Amino acid sequence: MKFWFDITNTPQVHLLIAILNALESNKNEFKITTRDFAETIKLLEQKTNLPYDIIGNYEKGNILKKGSKLINRFLETRKTVKDFDVSISCGSESAVWNSFLKNKKSIAFGDNDLAKQWTYGMFVSHVLFPKSIPTKILTKQGISKKKIYQYNGFKEHIYLADFVPNENFKHDLPFDNYVVVRPENVNANYVRQNKDISITAELLKKLTENGSNVLYLPRYTTDFEFAEGLKNLYIPKSAINGIDACYFSDAVFTGAGTLAREAACLGVPSFSFFAGGKLLAVDSDLISQGKMYFSRDASKLYQHYLKSEKKEAELSVAKGVKKEVMSKLNEFIYE
Repeated sequence: MKFWFDITNTPQVHLLIAILNALESNKNEFKITTRDFAETIKLLEQKTNLPYDIIGNYEKGNILKKGSKLINRFLETRKTVKDFDVSISCGSESAVWNSFLKNKKSIAFGDNDLAKQWTYGMFVSHVLFPKSIPTKILTKQGISKKKIYQYNGFKEHIYLADFVPNENFKHDLPFDNYVVVRPENVNANYVRQNKDISITAELLKKLTENGSNVLYLPRYTTDFEFAEGLKNLYIPKSAINGIDACYFSDAVFTGAGTLAREAACLGVPSFSFFAGGKLLAVDSDLISQGKMYFSRDASKLYQHYLKSEKKEAELSVAKGVKKEVMSKLNEFIYE
């Protein structure tokens, strides 16, 4: 089989490369395309030695500019990826549209019940979502119920199933015990109101002034300003393995959903200060289970951190989730 993986954002790398590795054999061939966005390419280089094509980048601006960028990338991938049997992506319009036009199978993964699934939903062959997302939400967004498979657990479980902690990870850090802080993505589409909404500066100050060591992972150049003048804080000089960073930490504070869910699945106290107007269903599920805490108040986050404790990582659960997903994925591929 000839598989095409289209990886367009940083959180997709761990998931889709885990799927690729599970499918890898002498009988299968792989084509990877990606996008120059955030840390996607750096992480992709860490996760695989396979070659890849960079097509497109992130487009700021209004809906017309973004729509134009979307169409251009679709056309460019059509020129670049000529021969494949199955495309696998996280709802990539380029992969799904091309598959549909070539009468090829497309399989998509997702966990964002607030995203616009209609851009690819009516053209995709199969989609896999966590069970914590109500099916009716997905069907209202344009995906036929017969195309949807919902699995136990979370997408993070799929790639954490193969996680082996790097015992040398902390050797490059200036401290042994620490918490992770990752700012909000204030440039994201879901932050529609005040772009100066970040609580990161206040949270960093509260943590460091009360003696916590902080491994700080800025997104943008402006995020570095939040750390100015603070002690007990370290910013890595190059990209690090975020999963190891979570695993060895005492807690994770993040404005990003993926990092919060990774921490929760690893049994690490997980604190979300997501800046969107509404939480994803997967995050609400973890909050209801007591595995994640959410607040946009730095003082409340800190107080809950003081009462938190680490638990055992859900690696056995993760293996079960991956087994279920791969079984269904192979069924879709070879049906």
